[in-house]
Amino acid sequence: MVFIPVRKAAYWMDSHNAKGTILLVDDEQIVLDVSTLMIKKFGYKVLQAKTGTEASRIFRDNVEGICLVILDMKLPDELGSDTCKRLKEINPDVKGLHTSGLGRTPGGDSLECGCDEFLLKPFRMEELSNKLKDLLENT
Repeated sequence: MVFIPVRKAAYWMDSHNAKGTILLVDDEQIVLDVSTLMIKKFGYKVLQAKTGTEASRIFRDNVEGICLVILDMKLPDELGSDTCKRLKEINPDVKGLHTSGLGRTPGGDSLECGCDEFLLKPFRMEELSNKLKDLLENT
C-alpha cells in the first residue's frame, strides 16, 4: 500500500484543541503509522488495533472517550463489518468510517453494519480531513 504524498492543500486542522479519541483499526502497520500521524495533526488522540478482537477490547475499555472508529474492511480475524456491528452493540452512537484498498463491494461494505461513511485507500490527508469534518463536526 502506498500513500499519495501530501501537497500544499487546504485541509481541516485544529491541533491546538484536543477533540477526542479515534480508534484506528487496520492490520497493516504502515497504514496505522501514517494514518495516526494524519489524525494527530487534526487534534485527535489515536488508539490502534490490528484485529477485530483487539478493537473490541480497546473500544470496551475506552468507550467513553472514543468519538469515531476508522475500520479496515478486511481484518485478519474477521470482516470489519462484523467488528462494526459488535462496537455498535456497545455504543450505538459511535461514528464509523470503513476503509478499504479494494473499493466498495456489494454486501461487504454496504454500511448496513452501522458505519457512516466509506473512504478508499490510499487516501490523502485532505480526503481524511473532509471525512472527519463531515462525521464529527457537521453532526
